Amino acid sequence: MRAEDGLELVGFYAAPEGGARRAVLHTHGFAGNFYENRFIDWVCDAVVSRGLAFLTYNSRGHDYVSDNLHGAGVETTYEPGGIPWDMFEQSIRDIGGAAEYLESRGHREIYFEGHSLGTCKTVHYLNERNDPRATGAVLISPPDMFGLASERAGRPLEEILEEARAAVAEGDPGRRIDAGRTVPVAARSILSSYADPAVTDIFPFRLGADGDYSRYASLTVPVLATFGTVEEAVTVPVEDAAELARTMAIGSPRVEVATIEGANHCYWGQEEKLATLIGAFVEP
Repeated sequence: MRAEDGLELVGFYAAPEGGARRAVLHTHGFAGNFYENRFIDWVCDAVVSRGLAFLTYNSRGHDYVSDNLHGAGVETTYEPGGIPWDMFEQSIRDIGGAAEYLESRGHREIYFEGHSLGTCKTVHYLNERNDPRATGAVLISPPDMFGLASERAGRPLEEILEEARAAVAEGDPGRRIDAGRTVPVAARSILSSYADPAVTDIFPFRLGADGDYSRYASLTVPVLATFGTVEEAVTVPVEDAAELARTMAIGSPRVEVATIEGANHCYWGQEEKLATLIGAFVEP
């Protein structure tokens, strides 16, 4: 399939015999891809067995480093991809292109699902596009991006942003900077993710109820949010993050929040429980 700007996206699609009107569209997390998380197989089976289609795909920020293709035939070109070059705002083009692919297959009602960073991108897409195909949002382990950046980098986020701004001002937006992520990322990518918290700080769990959850609160579709009790992507007790996810989704007509005992951020060994929750949520 292709993103809205023509970038080639690769993924996996499954549907029940006879077709389906509804589908689940999964967006992976930080440096992830469409196949690596083991829960993907379980969720796909749970969804398709209930009569829905399932699509998971590689965004342009997949893996630690990647080559993304643009164009066709002899006009094909490479674009540098992977998490060091990921631009948060471009996720709209990827999710939008994947949604168009699903509609071309006859799926006009879509549950937009994301894992980790993919939850932030999913909420951002739903806010910006107000997609009439949106039937619900499935948010698997939503992270506190800003809290994690400072904690893992061992220095204030503003210091990281100052370094990124300096690199851009010096004409070197691709300069790799340690921002508390697994690998150094380009200065322009840091600014895309953190320079405007009103846009990207979607789950500020570190701030408790005083945080700005307006992007999340603007969702007007049913929401399912899940957490593991051994969660690495929040900087507060998991039960506090789960309660905030429950109470701050004030625009949603139905909010379900589930905590899975013993599950980590990737739900190792708890994939079936996660898939069962999602299957029950999206079942027509």
